[in-house]
Amino acid sequence: MNAIAASVLAEFRDLLRGRNRGTVPHPGTGTADLWLAATFVTVALLLYGPLAVRLAQGAFLDYWNLGFDFDPARMVQTLAMADPDPYGFKHPLVLLWRPLAWPFLAIGLTAKEAAAMVMALLGAGTVGMTYLLFRTSAIGRAEATALTVLFMVTGSQIFTSLIVDTYGPASFTIAFVWLVAACRLADPARFRRLRYLAALMALGNTITNVVQPAIAEVIVRWREGGLWAALRRSIAFGFILALLAGLVMVIVWHDDLWIAAQDPILALKHIYWLRTKGERTGIGQVLLTFFGFSFVSPDYSWITLPEGTNMRDFRDYAFHSTGAVAMPFWLAFWAVGTIAAFVHRQYRWLAAGVAGVLVFNVLLHIDYQFRGSLYIYCAHAHLPAFILGAGLAPWVAGTRLPRGIYVAVVLLLAVLVGIDNLSTAWGFVTDFDTVNIPNCPPPCTGVPQ
Repeated sequence: MNAIAASVLAEFRDLLRGRNRGTVPHPGTGTADLWLAATFVTVALLLYGPLAVRLAQGAFLDYWNLGFDFDPARMVQTLAMADPDPYGFKHPLVLLWRPLAWPFLAIGLTAKEAAAMVMALLGAGTVGMTYLLFRTSAIGRAEATALTVLFMVTGSQIFTSLIVDTYGPASFTIAFVWLVAACRLADPARFRRLRYLAALMALGNTITNVVQPAIAEVIVRWREGGLWAALRRSIAFGFILALLAGLVMVIVWHDDLWIAAQDPILALKHIYWLRTKGERTGIGQVLLTFFGFSFVSPDYSWITLPEGTNMRDFRDYAFHSTGAVAMPFWLAFWAVGTIAAFVHRQYRWLAAGVAGVLVFNVLLHIDYQFRGSLYIYCAHAHLPAFILGAGLAPWVAGTRLPRGIYVAVVLLLAVLVGIDNLSTAWGFVTDFDTVNIPNCPPPCTGVPQ
C-alpha cells in the first residue's frame, strides 16, 4: 500500500514538474514525417469528405438503423443542432465534440453536412496518426507509407469516417492513445501529460475504451521497469485519471449527478438497463467480423426490423469480384504479420498491448451485442487489429529486396481492398436519396404507430 501511495505521489510530482519531453530520438517526429502525416490527413479528408457530404445530402442521417444499427440522427443532433442529445453513461463527454462542427456551420453547411464533415475530419486525423504511429514503431518510411495507404481504404475506417455516430470519434481517440503509447515505449519520459488527455478523450467518448489507455500504460511501464513496477505506476495513473475524469464529468453532468446522488440505487438500475438485448452470435461471428469484415466489405445482409426498416449489415461471408480475392489475401497478410509482430524484439511490446485490447473487445462483444449486429463495434478493435497485421514491417527495415517486395505486396493489397470498399461505400452514400418506411416517420426509432 505504501508503494502504491509513493507511486501516486511520484506521478503527481512528474506532472507538476512538467517532465513531458523525452531525450531519446526516434522516427516519427522528424519534419519529413510530420509533413507526410499532414499529407495523409489532407488526402484522407479529400477522400472521406465528399463521400460523407453526399451521404448527408440524402435521408440516411435522418433515421436510426438504416445501416449496421447506427443511429446517425442522434449524433447529428449532438454535434450540430440547437438542442443537443447529451447521450449518457456510455458516452459521457461526447458533447465536447460540438465545437468541431461550428466552423462548418459558420460557412453555411446544413447540420447534417457539418456533422458529416466532423466525421470526415476525425477519420482523416486517424489516418495521419496511424502513419506517425508506424514510424515511431521501428517501421521504415516506405513501409509505413504503404501501410497507411492500406489502412485508409479499409472498410470500417471508411464507414466510420462517413456515418455520423460515436464510432468515428472513438477511432480517433484510439489512434491518439496508441500513438502516445508507441512514443512512450521508445522513451517513457515523453508525453507524460498528453497520455492523460488521450485517456480522457477515449473514455469520455466511449466509457469501455478506458481499457485501451489502461493497457497501454501497463505495457509502457512493464517495459520500463518490470511487471510489479508497472502495476504500481498503472494504479497511480488510474487514480489520477479518475480524478480528472470525475472533475470534467461534474462540470458537464452536475445536474444529472445531483439527481443520481439522491437515489443511487435507481441510478445504478438505469446503468444496468443500458445492457443490449436480443439474440447473440457466437465467438466465430465476432472474430470473422472484427478481423475480416472490418477490413474487406462483403455483400450486404438484409434484416427486417420490427418498425419496418430494411436494415443492411455485413454478416455473411459472401463476396463478389474483387472482394473474393481481397479477403483471403488480407487474412493471410494479417496472420503472417501477427506472428511476426510477437517475435520482433521491439514491436512485440506494442503487439502485446493491442492484443490485450483485442481479447477484451472479443470477450466483451460475445455478450454485448444488439440483435446480432457486430459491424457497428468494429471501430473499437480496427486499429489494434491492423497494428498486429503490420508486424512483418519492422523485420524488413534496412533491407532492400525484402523491403521492396513487402511494399509491393501491401500496395497490391491496398488496391484490391480499396476497389472493394470504395465501390461499396459509393453505392452506400447514393442509396438513401429517398427513404420511405410506412407508418414510421424519421427518425423511426420504434415500432410503427
